[in-house]
Amino acid sequence: MTRTAATLLLFCAMMWVACSQQRQPCLDPVTASLIVSSVHFKSDTSKIPVDSSLPSAVFYPVTVLPNDTNLYSSSSAFILSLSPDTGFCQWLFSPTRNGALDTISFYYQRRLEFLSNACGFIYFYNLDSVRTTHKAIDSADILNATVNNNVNTKHVQIFIHPNY
Repeated sequence: MTRTAATLLLFCAMMWVACSQQRQPCLDPVTASLIVSSVHFKSDTSKIPVDSSLPSAVFYPVTVLPNDTNLYSSSSAFILSLSPDTGFCQWLFSPTRNGALDTISFYYQRRLEFLSNACGFIYFYNLDSVRTTHKAIDSADILNATVNNNVNTKHVQIFIHPNY
């Protein structure tokens, strides 16, 4: 190889490296998840919760994304998805795998937010209300209405009937 050809090859390689961009990875969560916690009391008048972990609790999606399946948890916090297509979604909940099923309905506002060039866009939500049936669930409260990509925020708390 001649000196001119080697210089030309080196120049082309340097131009290719200089012009290629390194894409930064997206380090932020790109899905806003709803975090639901549970509380269980010994009686209707009790103010002290018992252990609220539900080792065999199950959530089944009713009106959310088709790739979501039933979620099992051995803790008191559950991570659920909200539908980016509508302002409403439903989940079926049971504190035990073969127990009575309650319906939890979430009503919310959606907004599309730009995170970054690497992450793109994400839907954030603002909870308006939560409605439940009352087989095993006594009630549900919204703790934080803003659902974004912060994974440390609990959004909804459900109260399990004392006799369940």
